[in-house]
Amino acid sequence: MCTKLTSQTPLQTAVQSFEDKNLTKFQPTAKFYPYVGINRIRFWQLVEGKKRPTYDEALSLSKYFGLPSEVLF
Repeated sequence: MCTKLTSQTPLQTAVQSFEDKNLTKFQPTAKFYPYVGINRIRFWQLVEGKKRPTYDEALSLSKYFGLPSEVLF
């Protein structure tokens, strides 16, 4: 049997912590994207690690998820 190691992006870890804390799957609403100032496509690119967050994006997301902004860099 082959085991596969996966590494999570900091934002994936933040989303996972959010889900664990709230005991529900994270499903952004239409209000979430304007609140954090990031569009839907850009947000999921950040989650998947395809793009790096800007300073303002990191601040906004850290505020929403209740994390220090340094965690998202």
